Order: sequence, then structure tokens, then C-alpha cells
Amino acid sequence: MKVPIFLNGEKVVLDAEPEERLLTVLRRRGLFSVKKGCGKGKCGFCSVLLNGKPIPSCLIPAGIVRDCAVVTLEYFSKSTAYADIMHGFKQAGMHLCGYCTAAKVFAVYDLIETSYRPTEAELEQIADSLTCSCTDRGTFINGILYAVANRHKSTQRK
Repeated sequence: MKVPIFLNGEKVVLDAEPEERLLTVLRRRGLFSVKKGCGKGKCGFCSVLLNGKPIPSCLIPAGIVRDCAVVTLEYFSKSTAYADIMHGFKQAGMHLCGYCTAAKVFAVYDLIETSYRPTEAELEQIADSLTCSCTDRGTFINGILYAVANRHKSTQRK
């Protein structure tokens, strides 16, 4: 079936089988920031932004993204939001493995977009839901706090 979408800022038509997951279709298009992890939507390694919200692409049938905006880390990495988040991670001393990058970046982006001053509970929820051995919990929380501060600085300059 043909599925028209806005992929990374461009109108494209995906060629997909009805039962195919978005993860598979995106990887077939050469978008390898979308990693295959647990396949159950828990790890977040396959995260993309769907209409601005992070979702696990391993759970989403390609057919239901018709006319939606899908953003992968390849495209998002060109944004100032990405630069602010990654700078925050670096300030905290985070060294991402590359497998969990989309999960962590998109979760932090969503937090920044929805909460001007994240609560301790919000920070802990993200840190507890995105576990990867490349970064310990405390360092990740510090990275989020730096990212929030960086984002505030960037948006105040405009």
C-alpha cells in the first residue's frame, strides 16, 4: 500500500505492507537512527517524533501514519533543540552508546516542550523509563537539567 506522510520535512510516499511496522519501513529507507530494540515499545531505541510527540516506531503500523509528520533523529539532529540537548548531555559527562540516543533525546525534547521547570518526579520518570548501561541514572538526570537550562537560554535569545 502507498502511505503519504511528511518525513523529515518532506512529503513522501511510503511503500509498505498493511502489517508492517513504521520501524521496518524507515530502516528500509536508510534511516538507521531508528534502532530495533525490544520490539515491544519499552526501550525507546526506535523512537521517532510523530506529529511532535515521541513514539516507539516498532509498535506503529505504517498505515496509520498517513498524512502525519514523522521526524527521525537524522533530521532532528540539525535543530537547535538537538544541539541544546546534546550540549546538556555533554556538560553532564554523558557518553551515549548510539543505540539509545533517539530515546533519550526525544524524551528530553518532549519534557522540555511540555514542562518549563520539570519536577523531580518528571526527571525520575524519564530516567527510570530509559535504562541503558551507557549512562547511569544520576548523570542522565543532570544531563536533562543542563539540557533544560540550555534550551531556556536558546529560546530567550529569539
